[in-house]
Amino acid sequence: MNAEIKVMTFNLRVAVPSDPFVWDQRKHWVAQIIEEHTPDLLGTQEATLPMLAWLTERLSPTYEVYGVNRVASDKVGEFSAVFIKKDKFSITNKESFMLSETPEIIGSMGWDARCERICSWVELSLGNDTEPVLRFFNTHLDHAGKIARQEGLKLTASKIKELNEQRPLPFIITGDFNDVPESGLLESATSQIPMTSCYDHLTEMETKHTLTFHGYFGGSEGRPIDYILSSSEGRFLSTSIIRNQIENGFPSDHYPVLSTLQFSNS
Repeated sequence: MNAEIKVMTFNLRVAVPSDPFVWDQRKHWVAQIIEEHTPDLLGTQEATLPMLAWLTERLSPTYEVYGVNRVASDKVGEFSAVFIKKDKFSITNKESFMLSETPEIIGSMGWDARCERICSWVELSLGNDTEPVLRFFNTHLDHAGKIARQEGLKLTASKIKELNEQRPLPFIITGDFNDVPESGLLESATSQIPMTSCYDHLTEMETKHTLTFHGYFGGSEGRPIDYILSSSEGRFLSTSIIRNQIENGFPSDHYPVLSTLQFSNS
């Protein structure tokens, strides 16, 4: 595969009536951000059933959407849904698994987690080809359980290794990992399979301004908890944290992160 790929990770913030900006306002701002930057691959977190339904309809001309509810319900729940740009990729395979000791059981909680956590992934071909060239994983690690974060990311890396034994492919992971790079969390995955972070190529000054969770307060100084990771075949050309305010409001309590990667056969 020889391609430049734009990737975004975006924690949308669940719809909470007491937030300073409610979803009915924010959903238009979220869509505006996505439509303005038009990532080829978008990993979202915290989309509830009605949130995902609205975004799917709004973005349907451009994106194919895949996700599985992290609880077995058609009334409540959250998705770690992926949006795939139709004129760039086609989905050739897709699957979801829980970040738990029983990953095949939807709704299962793992280790010391406070919430159910899921990973959704797709296998992609370029255009209308049928030969897969890339796997894209998206997840949301637990906010409370340190062991759950480590084991959840290790489980994702283990899944990638398992799939690569059947058919080796480059991969990209997006997600809200709920931990900063200095925590040692990433090492739990990179010790199993080589990968790089979107923050690895930043300068020292840029690194000081990588805050991604801002709680609707804005600002830039701090460290990220939202990530884009790539296998060794992908080279990060650029990474930006999108801090746009729209109508004096924030689309989410997280900033979306956008990277451009170059994948080459050589």
